[in-house]
Amino acid sequence: MAVQVCAKAESFSEYLLSHVFLDSVAGLDQLKKETAPGAFHDSRERFDTPKCHPHTRQAVLAKIIDWVEKKIDTDSFILWLWGAAGAGKSAIVQTIAELCHERKLLLASFFFSRNSPLRATTEHLFASFAYQMVIGIPAVRELVLSAIENDPLIFERSMESQFLTLIAYPLVSLLETGINKQEPFPFLIIIDGLDECMDGIRREVVDVLVRVTKRFTLPLIFLVASRPEQGIMLVMESVKLDVSYVPLDTKYRSDKDIERYLRDKILEIRDTHPLRSTLPPFWPSDADIRTLVRKSSGQFIYPSTAVKYFSSRRHRPTWRLDIILGIIRPTPSDLPFAELDALYRFLINSTENPQLTARILVAVGIIDYPFTEVVDYVLSLEPGDSTLLLGDLGSLVTTVDLFGKTKFKILHASVGDFLGDPARSGVLYVDPGSVRAEVVCKLLHFVQQPEHPGEYISFPHIYTFNLKHRHCPF
Repeated sequence: MAVQVCAKAESFSEYLLSHVFLDSVAGLDQLKKETAPGAFHDSRERFDTPKCHPHTRQAVLAKIIDWVEKKIDTDSFILWLWGAAGAGKSAIVQTIAELCHERKLLLASFFFSRNSPLRATTEHLFASFAYQMVIGIPAVRELVLSAIENDPLIFERSMESQFLTLIAYPLVSLLETGINKQEPFPFLIIIDGLDECMDGIRREVVDVLVRVTKRFTLPLIFLVASRPEQGIMLVMESVKLDVSYVPLDTKYRSDKDIERYLRDKILEIRDTHPLRSTLPPFWPSDADIRTLVRKSSGQFIYPSTAVKYFSSRRHRPTWRLDIILGIIRPTPSDLPFAELDALYRFLINSTENPQLTARILVAVGIIDYPFTEVVDYVLSLEPGDSTLLLGDLGSLVTTVDLFGKTKFKILHASVGDFLGDPARSGVLYVDPGSVRAEVVCKLLHFVQQPEHPGEYISFPHIYTFNLKHRHCPF
């Protein structure tokens, strides 16, 4: 009888263990289905991911690593890396992700992309974090999978509920055991391209991260990279006590890095291109390289696009560089700046009035002192219209204070080339000559008034215009 009881007990134990195992497997399978593996830093989907060119971006990389390793800004658990479109944010973040993965500091990452269905919304964000946490911290696995078993519809719940159930509660339970004292857990979570999240709840992502992390004092830190869009700027400002900022602005001016990148790539062409023996000994000239650096405006997307074009092994590099420099025209089927044009087109078309926005951008590029009031006046807009229309283009244009007034500043010098070329911009094309004529006429009319409507325009603003192109009755 005792043997029979023992046999029953043993079989029941096996039965229980097998079902726990099956539940665990089922929970993991469900978690995998809700995960976006293409968003991981080492995903096969992102095989051609950008990374920092060797020996470039050293200052900004060092600052971020110092923050991750808690050497600076120890009170903040979010670091916001922001910059204009094409500034190289994703390359910096990818490099940081690889460095931190090697050092066992990276817990999870999610690289948003509007071109990938699974990576274009927040639907799979916290499930992806949870899956990576299960892999990175094996001891938390059963806690996470048990939470899924207890609530199989957790992935249909709010972002906060998912963060709590899949990440916060399991981490807190595990930390209470003191197991992390034996071997510290990875703690860095990376979110790249928050501005590419297309479901309109970018603010909620940051709100949830801050609210839950502070509530449970979670040992997590978050590196968030995005363009400086208004909504994201507002939410970062609202939680500024918890955020450190790394703007890719003049402090990290990248002209020298861009020049190094260009010269290194040209050396590669000289060493490996099939037509390398035909290249002139001093090609390209220093002046050509300076022109490429100037047109880059500190953003890496321009030189990287240019290099891809003129380094093609199926074409003559010297001819293609001349096309880039505007010395010769490309054929209609030749699109040297296709990647850059697609970016400009997307950003401008995202505004409320793309055609007017394009005209404003051209005017800003023409006026030597494009104060917001001046732009409104010369384009016959209501006061503040230009500011409103360009408000969501923080990745293309910004504002600076000068002489007590607000002045627009274009962040991409090449956007004017795009808008002024109908073959590139299509319906967004703006004739620079017509805008120049409109600007000059308005300014000449302004100075002829017995009483000026303001104090922000003076004769020096007009003097530097090329008046040969004006077409006005004055």
